[in-house]
Amino acid sequence: MEGGAELLAKGSGTREKIVYIWDMDETIILLKSLLNGSYAGGFNGSKDVQQGIELGKMWEKHILQVCDDYFFYEQVENYNSPSLDALSEYDDGRELGDYDFRNDNLGPPSDDVNKRKLAYRYRMISKTYQQGLRNNVDQDMVREWNELYELTDKYTDGWLSSGIQSWYYIFCNWFVRKKISLLIFSPYGSFGFCL
Repeated sequence: MEGGAELLAKGSGTREKIVYIWDMDETIILLKSLLNGSYAGGFNGSKDVQQGIELGKMWEKHILQVCDDYFFYEQVENYNSPSLDALSEYDDGRELGDYDFRNDNLGPPSDDVNKRKLAYRYRMISKTYQQGLRNNVDQDMVREWNELYELTDKYTDGWLSSGIQSWYYIFCNWFVRKKISLLIFSPYGSFGFCL
């Protein structure tokens, strides 16, 4: 659990550890088993395989839409950076409110001009994380995600919600014992905070 950002509290001389977790593991496992029908197959005919596959396709569509619309997935997937601030030295601080990301011709070679374009995207991704995805999407998308979560949770007999609750309980207790603040993010928004 090491690797969280350490911040020096102003004037106190003490360090506070903040750990951010993007919780996608159970979603990815469930998504794959829905898409290939293996989830329903484990129930010997009591689950509708096609319904599971359709749920998996909806998850895939929604996840890719969010990745493309808010995190520039198609544009940055071929660039391997260890963190969002890895190229910050190339970011000139330009106001990006009217910047046209789709038509700025980001691409090879990996020269300073393209590194600056990539740094702009990383800054916008960081801003989206800081604001929280729920604050960037419209109410229709929030409603669609919530409905999809509920449909999936119903189809899987509460697999997602029980997994998240168990994970939250186990890790929250660990973090409380270690006196580390924890804010948990999931595809459904931040849902937990341990002190």
